[in-house]
Amino acid sequence: MIEVILDASGSMNGKLSGGEAKIAAAKQAVGELVKKLPDGTMLGFRAYGHQSPREKHDCQDTQFLVPFGPLSKNRSIIDAQAKGLTARGYTPITTVITKGAEDFPGSFQGERVIVLVSDGKETCEGDPCAAAQALAKKNVKLVIHTVGFGVDEAARSQLECVARVTGGRYFPAESTAELIQVLGKAVETSRTAKVEKKGPGRLEIKGADLAGHQITRADTGEKVGSLGHTQSSLELPAGIYNVTIGKAVWKSVEVRAGEKTTLTPGFLTVEHAWISGHNVTEAETGAVHGQVSSLQNNLALMPGDYEVSFGKAVWPVRIKAGEKKTLHPGTVQVVKADYRGHKIRNKKGEELGSVSNTQDWMPLPPGEYTIELKGKAVPFTLQEGEEKKFQS
Repeated sequence: MIEVILDASGSMNGKLSGGEAKIAAAKQAVGELVKKLPDGTMLGFRAYGHQSPREKHDCQDTQFLVPFGPLSKNRSIIDAQAKGLTARGYTPITTVITKGAEDFPGSFQGERVIVLVSDGKETCEGDPCAAAQALAKKNVKLVIHTVGFGVDEAARSQLECVARVTGGRYFPAESTAELIQVLGKAVETSRTAKVEKKGPGRLEIKGADLAGHQITRADTGEKVGSLGHTQSSLELPAGIYNVTIGKAVWKSVEVRAGEKTTLTPGFLTVEHAWISGHNVTEAETGAVHGQVSSLQNNLALMPGDYEVSFGKAVWPVRIKAGEKKTLHPGTVQVVKADYRGHKIRNKKGEELGSVSNTQDWMPLPPGEYTIELKGKAVPFTLQEGEEKKFQS
């Protein structure tokens, strides 16, 4: 029996390099899969992130849409359910694989295969790899193959870990064609033998933050050590760990006996940063992962997609492992600014902030804006790194 679990979280609205939305590609891939598999294939279909918007922080957002049955009966139903999905919410992978394992009939004695498609990492409580390992120990016939669809390094390592501890395989995909191809491969892939070695391994953080990184066991939450600028590696018993990166947690970090696992955060700097700071939020969840300011202008981040605030304006950025990214906002200054302030708005007319005689300049992402001067909305375009001056 095979269960396909499809990501319909908000990040699946993101675009592929060809301009197509990820969710559209995923729907097409599921349609192609059920079209090609034999009639007798026993297939079930579950989705997650499709019922609640991001703002609800719904960590139970998953649904077993099509129970197991032969594709001769299920084919058109699965295709229709996939096509009806709307990408909206969170990525509760721990909950999803736990419920997915429970979907299989208790009387079924054969191999239970889950194929999990995700474009991101866990956004809720729990650790997906620790959960997958516990599930595999309870049911030796359960195998989880994972498909990473345009994922960052942190999500990829998490999905690789989920697959490895259950005897499954990880498949990367960056385009619609690749997703169609690897989804077909995943359902035909057999379990691989798991070899669990005893003994210690090492965990290293490249470019460790001065603030330090706490390490806890993924299954119990027990703190086992810390790493920082003076000590960037540590010997640990083989197992699965969580590591703090600023206010975030890098989950499903597997340390294997006799091997070294290396985590590489990225770093973000903002040129001409405000003294009051710029919040850095995770794009999918809206959770604040830290702040950069003129006083603390270097923030360690997990690889991923973020939004950096400039007043009410937002600059989307992707941070890669080991990357030192510097944003060069433009600046708007009003010479002899009025004490009542000069409001700045975007193209839609939404107010983003203002400058006044107490704070006569403001950093902004490149874009098109208007500023209030002498009772009029004056339009202007701001380039990256450009300094724009106006007279009051």
